[in-house]
Amino acid sequence: MSRCVVQRLRCPNCGVEQEEKVFVSVNGARIKTAVQRITEGSWGTVACLACGQRYLADPPLLYSDLSGGIWLVRYPLLQRGRFAALEAEAEQIFSREFLERPPAVIREQAAAVRRRICFGREQFVEKLLALRHGIDDRALECLKLGLSRDLLGQLFMHGPWEWLMSAVHEQGIDLTAVTLADQRPVHRTVVPIEEVRRVEEHLPQYEGLFTELFGHLYVNASRYVTDEVIV
Repeated sequence: MSRCVVQRLRCPNCGVEQEEKVFVSVNGARIKTAVQRITEGSWGTVACLACGQRYLADPPLLYSDLSGGIWLVRYPLLQRGRFAALEAEAEQIFSREFLERPPAVIREQAAAVRRRICFGREQFVEKLLALRHGIDDRALECLKLGLSRDLLGQLFMHGPWEWLMSAVHEQGIDLTAVTLADQRPVHRTVVPIEEVRRVEEHLPQYEGLFTELFGHLYVNASRYVTDEVIV
């Protein structure tokens, strides 16, 4: 279900704080426009009562749509090093709430849902973009690894990086390489959508190459270069 809480938000322009109702979870089956509004940047727009500046509140922590086949949890970017522990935590929550307690018809539907976790606003938007455009996120992450290999000579000097998808359009997929340390953009490119479709057609072969992108909740190529924090 969708849930709102009252939060104190600070205007990035003038620093004045105000209280606003903010969605912490969204039921995509009920709010049909949620994915479009979040990916286009119109979800959670707040107008500062002091200076009039419009800015975005944090996106929801949870997006779920059982009939649409997705359950997505957003964690803070700074917690990315705990991805293994948070995968287990999210799996336990999903199992308790959707596979153990509900009636059989809900359990059957939930069993087929794609469960994912992500870190930060950009990864959250990326997952919903993939959902909106029917892109298999495992194929997208395999594509990113191939792109990193092809551009290694240009990107290596910047240290560890990751790719973020920001848009999908007629020309293809907009991808930006950003540094893991400070999310600084270092390279932008557009990849034809046909490239990711070709990967989707051969996913079993890619699973043999990139096993960490299959069978886990954190489906992101950056898990290969993220130092895992053991807790």
